[in-house]
Amino acid sequence: MEIGEIMAEFNNTLVASVLIAVALLGGSYILTQGDYATKVDISDLSTYPNIYVSSTPPDHSIDVSATASQSVSPDLLVIQLHVETESSNAKGSQARNAVVMAELKEQLRTLGVQDDEIKTAYYNVQPEYDSVCADYRDEYGYCYDWDSVLSGYKTTHALTLKLGDISKGGDVVDGVTDVGVNETLVDSISFTLKDETRRALELSLLEEAAQKATVKAQNIAKGLGVSLGDALSASESVYYPYTYRDYGYALAEGAAYDAAPSTDFSSGDIEVSATVTSSYEIESLGLATN
Repeated sequence: MEIGEIMAEFNNTLVASVLIAVALLGGSYILTQGDYATKVDISDLSTYPNIYVSSTPPDHSIDVSATASQSVSPDLLVIQLHVETESSNAKGSQARNAVVMAELKEQLRTLGVQDDEIKTAYYNVQPEYDSVCADYRDEYGYCYDWDSVLSGYKTTHALTLKLGDISKGGDVVDGVTDVGVNETLVDSISFTLKDETRRALELSLLEEAAQKATVKAQNIAKGLGVSLGDALSASESVYYPYTYRDYGYALAEGAAYDAAPSTDFSSGDIEVSATVTSSYEIESLGLATN
C-alpha cells in the first residue's frame, strides 16, 4: 500500500473517532439537563398508598412513625355455609343439591335475609372413591394392595351471607341447619365492618396518625436544634382484626339433637389501627428559630 493511501485511511479513522466522541459528550450533556424522574399523580392517594416526594433524598432527614387506633362495634356479620349432597351419579347429586338449596334460600327469606345479602361462594361436583383391598390379606388382616373404586358423586354449593342486622345471626344459624337431612352445614361466622364504614374509619385514622407523625418529627427537630423541612416520603398501613369463629363441627353435632339450645352470638368490639411512616428533610443544621 502506498504511503498516501495509508495516510488517507488514517485520517478517515481519526475523523470517525472524533465524531463518535463528540456525540457521546453531547448525549451525556443532554441527559444531565433533563428531568427524567417518573411523574406520579398524587391527587388520588388511594391509588398510591406509598408516596415518595423526592427520588433523591438529602443526606440529613428525620424518619418517624405514628399509630392511631379506635375501637368500634362491628356492623356486618358474615356467615359461611354450604349444602352438601351425595348420590350414585353426578346428576342425582346435583338434583338433590338443587332441591335442598331452594329450601335453604326460602328459609333464609323467612328469617328476614334479603336476596342481595346472599352470594354463591363456590359450586363443585366431584367423584367419591372407596378404598378396596385388591390383594389377599395376611394372617394379621393386613392388605398389601389397595384399589380406589368409584362409590358415587358429591355436590357442594357454598353460600356467603352478609347480614347488616347482626341480631339475626343466631336465628339464621339455627334455622338453616334444619334444612335437609344433615345436608346444610355452617362453616364459620365472622364479625367485621361494612365497606363504607371501613373507608371512613380508615381515612380518619390515617389523618390522625399523619398528624401525630408530624408533631413527633417537629419535637425531634426542636430537641436536636434544627429546622424541619418538607416531607420527603410517607407510607401507610391499616390493620383490621377479624372476630372469627369456626362453627362447623359444633353446629353439625348440635343439629342431631332436637332440644339443642338456640345460638347466641356476642361480637365484642373491633380495634382498628392505622400507622403512618414518614420522612422529613432537615432544612438547616443550625439552631432552630422556632
